[in-house]
Amino acid sequence: MAAIYQTAYPRIKSDITPNELGDVYTPTAEDLEFALRHCKRTSASFLGLLIQLKTTQRLGRFVPLGEIPKVIIAHIKNQCRSRVTLNDLQTYYTSGSKDRHVKLVRRHLNIKAYDTIKTSELAQVWAQDAATTKEALPDIINVTLEYLVKERYELPAYSVLERICQAARAEVNTRYYDQLCGFLTDESRQRINDILRVSTGLSGFGWSTLKSEPKRLTPRNIHTWNG
Repeated sequence: MAAIYQTAYPRIKSDITPNELGDVYTPTAEDLEFALRHCKRTSASFLGLLIQLKTTQRLGRFVPLGEIPKVIIAHIKNQCRSRVTLNDLQTYYTSGSKDRHVKLVRRHLNIKAYDTIKTSELAQVWAQDAATTKEALPDIINVTLEYLVKERYELPAYSVLERICQAARAEVNTRYYDQLCGFLTDESRQRINDILRVSTGLSGFGWSTLKSEPKRLTPRNIHTWNG
């Protein structure tokens, strides 16, 4: 498992600063013009479209209204001088207008929808490629994220991405294990099994001996360590 904060997966911070609100979530003149082409300024659809646009610009994916901090909603609302209530917004987010606006935002931002079959297959290929040189799961996730962003794909839920990368790492490691085992003779396998025993056995040497740290540097301990 890899915690989301260990990766570059974009998320909305719980402690949003005024500077971040201004820099990231303030609608630009282009944003306002885009929304006005499709909605009346006084409508809930106008505010809802702007909220979808600004959050998707930041996160690379669409999120439900309940996951958007109220401070962001209030900021966008104030910037476009909307009088729409939260109840109006909730109605918008369950309407067909919201779904139609998703397609508009994708076209405006030039991003492609994440397809659970085709895009997942691409993500699996990218994750396996990353896993050939990286072992840490956050690193594999970050490389896969880079490919998704570069190819202009909408990001899937973090749990989906994590599952793909975990499976890719397991498959690559299994492949390496099978390749290594293919080079070993029966005698070599037996020697490795002997080393990996927890107990030292008759030979006096085993895994517990191999992984043990040397004691303090004294003539007596040096002599004991050298056998």
